[in-house]
Amino acid sequence: MSSRSETDPVASPSLWWDGLVRGDAHPPLETDATAQYAIVGGGYTGLWTAYFLKLIQPDADIVLVEAQRIGHGASGRNGGWLMGALEGCAAFVDDTGVLPIAARQQLTQLVSRAGDVLAKEGIDCDFYHGGCVMAAARHDIQVGRARGMLDDFWRLGFTEDDYHWLTPQELSERIRVSNPGGAVFTPHVARIHPAKLVTGLAAVVEALGVRIFEHTRAHRITPGLVSCDRGSIHTEQVVIATEGYSESGNPLYRRMIPVQTGMVATEPLSDQQWSTLGFHQNETFADCTRAATYLQRTADQRLVIGARGHYLPGGVPQHALADSSAIGRTREGIALGLFPQLSGVRFTHSWGGSVGVPRGWHPHVVHDAHSRLATAGGYIGEGVGASFLFGQTLAELLTDQQTERTQMPWVHRGCLADLRRWEPEPLPGLGLKATMTAFAAEEWLLERVGDSAATRAVSWLCDHLDPH
Repeated sequence: MSSRSETDPVASPSLWWDGLVRGDAHPPLETDATAQYAIVGGGYTGLWTAYFLKLIQPDADIVLVEAQRIGHGASGRNGGWLMGALEGCAAFVDDTGVLPIAARQQLTQLVSRAGDVLAKEGIDCDFYHGGCVMAAARHDIQVGRARGMLDDFWRLGFTEDDYHWLTPQELSERIRVSNPGGAVFTPHVARIHPAKLVTGLAAVVEALGVRIFEHTRAHRITPGLVSCDRGSIHTEQVVIATEGYSESGNPLYRRMIPVQTGMVATEPLSDQQWSTLGFHQNETFADCTRAATYLQRTADQRLVIGARGHYLPGGVPQHALADSSAIGRTREGIALGLFPQLSGVRFTHSWGGSVGVPRGWHPHVVHDAHSRLATAGGYIGEGVGASFLFGQTLAELLTDQQTERTQMPWVHRGCLADLRRWEPEPLPGLGLKATMTAFAAEEWLLERVGDSAATRAVSWLCDHLDPH
């Protein structure tokens, strides 16, 4: 297995930020301020909310504060999938067990709508609407998982136009994995460059008149007041858009916990190398493993590979971009297991970060008209597309608009305290560690002994541990 070269340093461990030209940081808030809307968090949710607020109310006075720099959290670190999907859709079904047609339409139209807005605003973030292949790609057991996934989508009310089966031959025509067993294909996913999207969106909202302050930590958020390091914001309404970076003093603290994910990236690959891999329509790709892998072909012809993973002691978010070399090698191993033809290719970047996980394991939009606090999140790693939809929904709720989006089943008109808290530490960490250990044991057995009594026993355990 090839590893990153110690003699070939990069400016950033993350491919997304390496070489990206950024202007000077916005100044921190160093005095008291007043605003109609205060948004805490400079990621996709906060920025899309600001954007849609400005479309509805061009004269709205909006202040946005970010504890680090714009895109410091998951918005600048993620896998670059803009999806027309939500994690945990089963929580939103009607009495017949089907996702309401209006909700399905919001999701199936999401990617095209987002692409239209990006084009309109001139945000160049390598957007490519190529769909997604979710494949049985390594082990025979994955065929059943992929078939089960397809059945789940159909039970929710989606059709073959939304999700359909690819035979092993059809899979190989798109993506040339080591053991093609078939796949689910959906057109409702686009590839993007996360850092280009978040910085481009920030430039757009600033041009619309939103006041942005970076390196400004909101250490206490209460109705009508956001207290920061060196000043406070007196405001009519507060939007909390901090996701997995919701720390003490934030009403979302312990209602959202950070789980770490990470990625590795290859060196740029030649046309000949891509001819052995596929990805000719710039499809995003996942194999049906419990570790939730996510891959894409980047605009500069690299393959990036990500997977969910670990939990930091104490349930704190990951602020450093760099991941350990051991974690990086694990993800390189995933890549080589899927694509042995990558043997000898250099992996040049390895990075990680946190995604927010709610106790209910499905996302939410919450608007409390009494306290005038609002939030959206709980994306569990699927927030690139969901934040576009939820940001628009928040803007409509904040301005008393009655739209189809404000009636969606993931919208709650209640207090933030209604969101369930996680159990005290160290219970969440122990639970996740046990789950990931079982997942790893299943993979180890599948690699070495295939289908066996021991493998089936561990798979049964994994089925009961998997929150999905």
